[in-house]
Amino acid sequence: MKTKIRELERKTIYEGRVFQLDSVWMKDPKGRQFEHQIIRHPGAAVIVPQLDRDHFVLVRQFRSPVQRVLWEFPAGTLERKESALACAKREIAEEVGYEAKRWEKLSSFYPTPGISTESMHLYLALDLRPVPSRLDTDEFLERQVLSFKQLRNMVLDGTIEDAKTMLGFFYYCEYCKRCK
Repeated sequence: MKTKIRELERKTIYEGRVFQLDSVWMKDPKGRQFEHQIIRHPGAAVIVPQLDRDHFVLVRQFRSPVQRVLWEFPAGTLERKESALACAKREIAEEVGYEAKRWEKLSSFYPTPGISTESMHLYLALDLRPVPSRLDTDEFLERQVLSFKQLRNMVLDGTIEDAKTMLGFFYYCEYCKRCK
């Protein structure tokens, strides 16, 4: 589908530490004008940390927007001019206290393309070794090692509600099929 929607005007409504909110006026091919609010986000890296053939490291993290503690694969926002892989390497050390000798890119995706420019880059981290962790001051999380069976059951029974973690699990399963 080829769209001929044209941007007419863009105005920043809010600029925060992590993202910016823009009001964007557009015009469709029939001449109708409409407004969208768009969250401009630098992107993020998501890590599937595999300790060994059957064990993974996840975090339980408090998420203010939903006022709940969620099970998640570690992830973080890209810093200015930082590559997605560099972000993944920084975040795995900060959040779970490991570094990986090997990295495999599994996928990239838009988690909320209806409202945000954020792109998430999904990596599998292999051959892990412990390093000191350095949580950010606004992070409240605990690390947990789960077996593949536990992780699978938690994804399928709805215990894990975080979309990036679900996608990470399913992409990991597909990666394993390719490697056989």
